[in-house]
Amino acid sequence: MRPSTLLLAASGSAVLAAPTPSLLGDILSLTNNVITTVTSTITNNLAQQVAQLGCTLQTNANKHGQIISSVALTVQAIEVAAKRFTQTCNWSKPGKSYINWSTYKANGVNLGAWLEIEENYDTEWWAANVGSFPDEWTWCSTVGFSVCGPLLEKRYASFFTTADIDKMGAKGINTLRIPTTYAAWTKVPGSMLYSGNQQAYLRTLTNYAIDKYNMHVIVGLHSLPGGVNTLSIGEAFGHDAWFQNATNLDYSFKAIDSILTFIKTSGRQNSFTIAPINEASDNFAGFATPAGLTNDGVNWINTYINGVFSRIAKVDKRIPLMLQDSFFSEQFWSPFYAAGTNLVIDSHIYFFAAAGAYSQYVPAAVCGQAKYIGQGDGKFPVFIGEWSLQTLYNNTIDNRKTLYDTQVYAYQKYASGGAFWNGKMLNTRDTVDGEGKLQDYWSWEGLADAGVVSNTLNQSYC
Repeated sequence: MRPSTLLLAASGSAVLAAPTPSLLGDILSLTNNVITTVTSTITNNLAQQVAQLGCTLQTNANKHGQIISSVALTVQAIEVAAKRFTQTCNWSKPGKSYINWSTYKANGVNLGAWLEIEENYDTEWWAANVGSFPDEWTWCSTVGFSVCGPLLEKRYASFFTTADIDKMGAKGINTLRIPTTYAAWTKVPGSMLYSGNQQAYLRTLTNYAIDKYNMHVIVGLHSLPGGVNTLSIGEAFGHDAWFQNATNLDYSFKAIDSILTFIKTSGRQNSFTIAPINEASDNFAGFATPAGLTNDGVNWINTYINGVFSRIAKVDKRIPLMLQDSFFSEQFWSPFYAAGTNLVIDSHIYFFAAAGAYSQYVPAAVCGQAKYIGQGDGKFPVFIGEWSLQTLYNNTIDNRKTLYDTQVYAYQKYASGGAFWNGKMLNTRDTVDGEGKLQDYWSWEGLADAGVVSNTLNQSYC
């Protein structure tokens, strides 16, 4: 979830009209039996289509566990303690073995806005190349791949390079989380996302990170055919047709197979985790809340994830699967999967929209929230896949070190560590409440240059 994402989600109820009585509605009410029959037929057909893909359509969404939202919280005003603590973290060194996320501790960074572009992470580049188009899909569909393709290739070659990996390695980063679009892995008929040399650039950086710094790499599919959340990061604005669509599911599996081939042919198979989905929502009006997924949406995600597990097993069951929790928590998804499944849950924690989130009060909230989000019910490990420093109110430059050190320490103490979002932000346009610009709170490299990121955690609140 990004700052612009939440603003869109917050306005969802305003732009989605509520149902109103109509003649059509009256007719539908009178013909309820017919509609029920049609719905049943559609469901049966979908089950048959899914079965042809080697999967079983899941129908047990009501089996879910407790919903503990990682973003729906209120930060209480407290008397802020003056003391800060120096903490030592024993970061994992993956080596040549497959990692166990139950014991692995990730000190991670996201390489976002690279192989999946986002406007507010490089505003000057976007203005000069994409212009007024809201997303890659609209841009490429308007100007054509012959125009957008070469510009994207230049970006893939330059936004993150081995020099960035060196900078991260010098600060003890041991994990990279790398979002991609499905177009990096498979060509979907009619898709206007660019398919080019993404895998070649990814290969260069991941080989370098693994060989020189022994980093672990999470390869993420942040978009899926049809769209997973109505946002640009899900495919394009307004797209949410991935759900309940067997054709889109089939192409999703093709992308998964391509990722697995990439991992298998890397010569470094033990160094990867696969993350098949990100921040999914089939009810955008409730995005990032417990209303963001319907039961049908939950069933569809579980159908997909079970299919991904089957495909991983054909390569090597020791490759972990990371399931982004759609802001529902590990406890919610836990009952759907057997104990011992090679599964890690990815939760995202942000304070830029939390009620009462004044910068000075957030560190104490981090210490408490990390425990109940990070530990879950104990069945599956939890990784904090995205977090940042921006708070809703009173951001201060001086408090960034405390916010950074506290989150790094708390997420490795109570969870399997985390990954800061994002590795790089180039945005001097957007401001925050308080001091500085947006990039002062969302750019890991900027924080490293400012001395906020260091090899010593000496300003932790807990």
